[in-house]
Amino acid sequence: MRRAWLLVLISLALLGTSGCPKKETLGSASMSLLGPGVINNPKNKSLRFDILKFGLERFCFEMTRRGAPLKLSDDQPVAGRFFADTCSQTVLDDEHRKSIIVQYTGKGYGWTNVTGRLGFTAAGLVEYAPDFQLHENGSLYIYFRPRKIDSTNFTTLMVESSIARGGMGLLNVNPDQIGRQIVDGQLQRGFTVIRYNDKGETDFALGYVPKGRRPFKPFVVDSADKTTLGNERTEVHTGQMDFIGGFELTDGDQALYLTASIDGAAGVDAFLVPKFLGDQMIEHYVKNAGAAPLPQPPLLDEALTQGQVWKRFVPAPKGVYYLVIDNSNQVGRTAPQAQAGDDRAAKVDYVVQSGDRP
Repeated sequence: MRRAWLLVLISLALLGTSGCPKKETLGSASMSLLGPGVINNPKNKSLRFDILKFGLERFCFEMTRRGAPLKLSDDQPVAGRFFADTCSQTVLDDEHRKSIIVQYTGKGYGWTNVTGRLGFTAAGLVEYAPDFQLHENGSLYIYFRPRKIDSTNFTTLMVESSIARGGMGLLNVNPDQIGRQIVDGQLQRGFTVIRYNDKGETDFALGYVPKGRRPFKPFVVDSADKTTLGNERTEVHTGQMDFIGGFELTDGDQALYLTASIDGAAGVDAFLVPKFLGDQMIEHYVKNAGAAPLPQPPLLDEALTQGQVWKRFVPAPKGVYYLVIDNSNQVGRTAPQAQAGDDRAAKVDYVVQSGDRP
């Protein structure tokens, strides 16, 4: 049981490293602020540090708007999300020290087959030191390595499994104390920002990405007339939900373009909801067992079927939206049969893009 709790908390510990800037956050415009000669000169750390300051100002904006994915390891599907309520960053830039201090608070959820879902609040303060390395093809790899962890806080709001709750009492296990230890250890992994020389694009990944490699993306996307907002894989266990987003439409004439496929389960439900409704559902989800109810009808309510590629576009007003994946029998059209020892987890690959309406 204690080992199971450690596994849960390992996944949650990644919250400080997974809300990193995505391609849309650190785009080619930001990376070209100082020109290609500056970017491709690994000795010019002072000027390139200004680029990082620009990117990390966007970091907190994304951290508070999007759910940061939590994983047991870099090559595993998403096992939960962290949603920041507050986030701030401070830059230390002098001749002796160049680093970024990120401080955050928020809430989230994670899942294991022993505990079911675990809801929590967390807070942390980490000092990141950037390390610039230039690949032979001209791509720039920026490694954010934690230099010091001053504090972390972890408070359990809900343990879904009644068996796990009983075992905690018998073993005198305090998940908050274990959470603090695991968070401190796992924050040491840091994250990687990559500026590709061939297309001028910028990407990120949890942990360390060796020079010359790219983070895993389930779909190959080639669309000049759309902006890719998300291209990831998640795993949603029986009786669970996942809140993916938020995805922003910046113009009233735009639409969200959704592509997804599933494996491991016969079907799941997909909802598209405005952020204010999604936030209400998340608040319920981290504190209560079972699926979160839909406060009102969603903009999109459809079933995804195994073996089929699902594609939709949704014209919607200017704003921010969540894509909610539901693998429960409490809401939506599908109703997975929950049986003891038979968890039909759905692995969902998805792409979310924004673009002009057809």
